[in-house]
Amino acid sequence: MKTHCFAVVALLLVVLPNNIVNGKSVPLELSLGKISQKANNMKWKNLKNNIKNNIISELDRDKMKAGFQNIVKLLPESEQTYDDVKKTTKQLLDTLPMFAKENIQDKSTDPTVFMSDRLPSNSRYMASVGNGYLSTVVYSDTVYMNGVYNGFLRESHRARIPSTNSIQMSLAGKGVGDSQQSYALDVKKGVFFHRITTSDVVVEQRVYAHQYYTRLLVSDIIISRQSVSTSPITVNLQTNYGPESNDFDFTKNPPHQGIRAMHGPIKTAETSTSGKPVVFVYWTEVPNNLTLPASQQSQRWTFLTSMALDDNEAIKFYKLGIQLLADDDKLYNSHVSAWEYKWNHGRVDLEGNLNLAKAIYGSMYYILSSLPPLSTDESFKFPFYGLSPGGLAQGAQGQDYQGHVFWDMETWMYPTMLMFYPSLAKEMLLYRTVHLDSSKQNAKDFGCNGAKFAWESAYTGHEVDPAPDTRDFEQHITGDVGFALQQYIAATRDTKFLNSQRGFETIKSIADFWQCRAKWSTERNAYTINHVMGPDEYHQNVNNSVYTNVVAKISLNLPYYAANLINSTVTEDWKNIADNMYIPFDKEHQYHPEYDGYTNGTTVKQADVILLGFPLMYNLSDTVRRNDLVYYQQHTDSHGPAMTWGMFAIGWLELGEEQKANDVFNRSFTNIQEPFKVWTEVSDGTGAINFCTGMGGFLQTILFGYGGFRLHLDYLEFNPVLPPSTSRFNITGLNYLDSSLDFVISEDNVIVTMTSHSAGAAELTLVYNGQQTPLQTGKPIDIPRGKAEIIPSEFL
Repeated sequence: MKTHCFAVVALLLVVLPNNIVNGKSVPLELSLGKISQKANNMKWKNLKNNIKNNIISELDRDKMKAGFQNIVKLLPESEQTYDDVKKTTKQLLDTLPMFAKENIQDKSTDPTVFMSDRLPSNSRYMASVGNGYLSTVVYSDTVYMNGVYNGFLRESHRARIPSTNSIQMSLAGKGVGDSQQSYALDVKKGVFFHRITTSDVVVEQRVYAHQYYTRLLVSDIIISRQSVSTSPITVNLQTNYGPESNDFDFTKNPPHQGIRAMHGPIKTAETSTSGKPVVFVYWTEVPNNLTLPASQQSQRWTFLTSMALDDNEAIKFYKLGIQLLADDDKLYNSHVSAWEYKWNHGRVDLEGNLNLAKAIYGSMYYILSSLPPLSTDESFKFPFYGLSPGGLAQGAQGQDYQGHVFWDMETWMYPTMLMFYPSLAKEMLLYRTVHLDSSKQNAKDFGCNGAKFAWESAYTGHEVDPAPDTRDFEQHITGDVGFALQQYIAATRDTKFLNSQRGFETIKSIADFWQCRAKWSTERNAYTINHVMGPDEYHQNVNNSVYTNVVAKISLNLPYYAANLINSTVTEDWKNIADNMYIPFDKEHQYHPEYDGYTNGTTVKQADVILLGFPLMYNLSDTVRRNDLVYYQQHTDSHGPAMTWGMFAIGWLELGEEQKANDVFNRSFTNIQEPFKVWTEVSDGTGAINFCTGMGGFLQTILFGYGGFRLHLDYLEFNPVLPPSTSRFNITGLNYLDSSLDFVISEDNVIVTMTSHSAGAAELTLVYNGQQTPLQTGKPIDIPRGKAEIIPSEFL
């Protein structure tokens, strides 16, 4: 990259929601510092001061614009640079509120309802609705579809479909000034509500992505009289279709009987052979206003959008929606019932800490709304294309990681979903196994056997990361996929997945890749892995990243466990490499340096070494575990991404240090933007939105930290602690080996109840303090709070 381009990069780091270096968010100061070192022939001191003083410190629009113009003057003359700066200026002015924390409150006392009398001024903090097939930020001009991307390889990003169902309403006529407004996201129902209330009328809007009929996006508007007034009541409607999409070649059909339609392919395929998906959209035409006649007490209007990758399918779902509307409120009720089914199969409830309870429900909702339904008609199912850091509602070009799938899915979002919804966890893994051939090609291109999973993938599974450092070096993602496979097998023993859905082939292909990467070192008398980048993205192209080497070791051992379940055999070569893998360790100070040559005191970006203890559960003494936590807590960037602090909390809880755990756990809450519990990647409101990665780390702190759950290869362990300011901690629907388990945790005891047990599933026994009690459906077992195990009876 030419030197003058670093100026543009610096500007982008400041003004865009994604402050990205090497593919991930980094703090402004460090970003500018690193860039200044590379571009020392420019007036970086002046540039840096202009950015800080005129863009960050001053939130006034005119001052920011003037400050940006000052920065432009410092740039070398270049038409390309100038165009980039103009584009960035517009993005800056469009995202001003991101720099300020807004004083807006959630006024609901229901943990599943987030309500306010006004919307956040930054539209990126708005709630989203989704069902795994389609998703939208409420009132935005964009809808995204699962797996639909536009752009060749590194230009690939979610393809924007203009929103045909973005409708904002306002009450017309007298009495408007006395109206009360409320906006609420009800996560239990999966519905966004807007209500306008006066003494004469209540107007309610319901916005939802149907949880059962997944091709439908729905907006209901209901006008109801509250008095004896007989005047007509009019509600004005404003749509937000937005500009035409730059990602599709859409052809619009003329309106027909109130129905509109368009269809078209994406403009650019992801690879030369992947083809161009065609999207078909049908929607209800939206008038300028609705009027409740003087003779009516109440009326509902429903506006449908149906979209699919097949014309017949899109038409079919639109007609289904219309048919259900004829049966009272069946369309809405079937959606609410589908969400109820989902929550009944997995949730966490707290008593005594409303804010924490809301944060849990919000995090679960946003992840679940980007995953497929838990139960739907077989003919409605669809291929799932992975979970990105910003969920399905985000991913525009240049923002929110463009909707790409990273290690974030397996390492951060997946573990909690696995413990409640193993079928949804399997959908995540199938995204990897379905694209196994692409990953094998990635490995071949790299010069290795086996499968190398792309650091960033989208539609095809090929590498789409635009940043060479992460693309080339952050190979631990292949081990992360392997570890997720191990967790899934331990939780389900799904031999069908291993035998007929490429699970075992994927496991062996991952081991093949690490066999290729591991080289014998006579100096170390061990196998080493050089030229990598660990989770700490401040340090690239290092040798023997401790995290990478441990996750590779786990991947090399996994084939033996899987082979035993399906009566197969594998080569002994992998075990030899695993047993002799070099793991960096400082014997004098009894801690793990992050990589070869790591200098004491060096700042790291995020959780890296501490992940050895959890989730990897690498064998560590309490002394070493404590030393790793103490050292890296002092040297981890305090402005690092959200999921980091939850991992420290889990570590401290593991060691019985509840106060230390609570202190770092509470730092997570600064990433939640009110009132709709939208997470940002960085606590100052910047970075990816809505950051499901941070939510996933937070949820792991709840389940694996305070819940104390550990999924071992042959048993499930738990050792719960009440979360801060909590009097009761209920875990509903935890799924282990095809049995559903409920846990009610209080200060002194834990009640464990098996609520369902599938035919042919393993018999389970609860073991506490040496006492064994078989679990039976519907029969609670009450034990003192402490460490206990649930063990398949065959292993007793």
